[in-house]
Amino acid sequence: MDALALRVRDRFLIRKAVDLQYTDSVRTASWSPPKEEVLALVDAFWEPRLASDKEAFGGIMRAVSKLLGMLKRAPRAWPAIQRALGLEEMEGRSLLEKGKILGARLKELAKEGKRWLGKALKGASERFPLALFFVSKNKLPGLTDLMSRILDKVPWARQALSKIHAGSVKVDDWFKRYLPRLRRPLYAAIFAWVWFNVAEISWDLQGLLDGFTGSISLPELLASLPESGIGFIAASFGLGYGALPVTLIARILWLVANHYLEWIPGKGLKVRWDLLGFPDQRPELVSV
Repeated sequence: MDALALRVRDRFLIRKAVDLQYTDSVRTASWSPPKEEVLALVDAFWEPRLASDKEAFGGIMRAVSKLLGMLKRAPRAWPAIQRALGLEEMEGRSLLEKGKILGARLKELAKEGKRWLGKALKGASERFPLALFFVSKNKLPGLTDLMSRILDKVPWARQALSKIHAGSVKVDDWFKRYLPRLRRPLYAAIFAWVWFNVAEISWDLQGLLDGFTGSISLPELLASLPESGIGFIAASFGLGYGALPVTLIARILWLVANHYLEWIPGKGLKVRWDLLGFPDQRPELVSV
């Protein structure tokens, strides 16, 4: 099924899911926004994906249910979300007109948010040490072979690296350092895109409100996600994620920090065999 067919199918399923979730009790509740506005929000941020009709509909139903559940718990959330996204009130228009106008604005904002998310992740994936988390699988054998050769040839390195554990890797600190600061509506749009499309994540009510109103930064958002969530996002932008074991990354970082390896931007890691005890062996570049 091509992208256009997926989009048409999912738009139909979104309409069906919203209709089913919008029972009389939801429709008449004081906390509930108009159905057309909920439909516009889900339609703007839901990302069509290749799946069976049943699987796709199940995912959309969960997204709509999560959204309505949040709005029920926080009656003032929807106006706050609209303000954070930079959406003006549309007094004097019919609910159908409001839904169409809101839908067009939300789609534009979702597109911009997704573009910035992809741009930020691509930039981060080209910087050390975050680049090590975005290594494609075909590069993995070269790095694992490198580490094996170092451990075999340098006995003291094996002992030193055995003390390195995965907990020494603080990914969230690096995200904060290397990802850009964006405008609040973009943060809100990126959060909405992630929240609708990553099924494994959950936040408490305050976290949801902070995210939907753009009060958390992109690094904070990514740091709060499980690896499966970051993996899905990275894959959505054509980036691998998590191909290297975290323990291996921790060992590489130790070697770089002690100058036995040198990071060459855009190329990879240079092995300083002379510093590892082999003065006659020239430095070796391993592509990353």
